[in-house]
Amino acid sequence: MKRKTSFGSMETLLEKGGQIVSEILVFEKEGRGHKHPLWEICYVTEGAGIIVNGDKHEQVKKGSVCKIAPNTDHWMIPDVHMEVLLVYSPNP
Repeated sequence: MKRKTSFGSMETLLEKGGQIVSEILVFEKEGRGHKHPLWEICYVTEGAGIIVNGDKHEQVKKGSVCKIAPNTDHWMIPDVHMEVLLVYSPNP
């Protein structure tokens, strides 16, 4: 189910054992800093922007892949619009 957020929208694509495994996020505005206990693999499916990954600011565009280590503060900043497919995993 797609739901509105402070940055745009998000939709859970896959859950296993009550845990989200994959989701798609649509950024129309800058997201907020947050952390996860698992690896987060980000695949940009549309648009471009910046993924703040700890101390790094990674410029991304359609087709870019970014890995975020567990418990690393991160957030996304779209240039205008950016869609990101996320997969959460205990291993990168």
